[in-house]
Amino acid sequence: MLNNNTQKGFSLLEVLVGLAILAIAMITGFKALTQSVQTQTVIHNQYLAMLSANDALNRIYLQKTWPELAVQKTNCSQLNLSLVCIRSVYNTPNPLFRRVEIEVYASHTDDPTVPQGQRLAKLTTAVFNFLTSNL
Repeated sequence: MLNNNTQKGFSLLEVLVGLAILAIAMITGFKALTQSVQTQTVIHNQYLAMLSANDALNRIYLQKTWPELAVQKTNCSQLNLSLVCIRSVYNTPNPLFRRVEIEVYASHTDDPTVPQGQRLAKLTTAVFNFLTSNL
């Protein structure tokens, strides 16, 4: 005679435990994917900001003018990212050089010359005054 009480398959409790483990694994995977996308966006924005800082610095070299001691804010957007470049020029102990700092921030939506949020890029260099030198 056969016993009719033998089980074939999973109980309801075993299925629920399996579904809970699967749900936890999927949530963890989605969190990792979201974090990866956010990191990629930040890296992309910092890359575009560094391009803007390089452009602003190259403009100084190409104009071949001695930069004035001042702080200047300009719109330096790249692609679809609104950016503002802040160029600060300082004296150095050597009168033939000036220190130039270029900081790049995301710009405010209402005014493209108003910085918003944390700094995305910064370049600092010394510019030589070739106009007054005897070289």
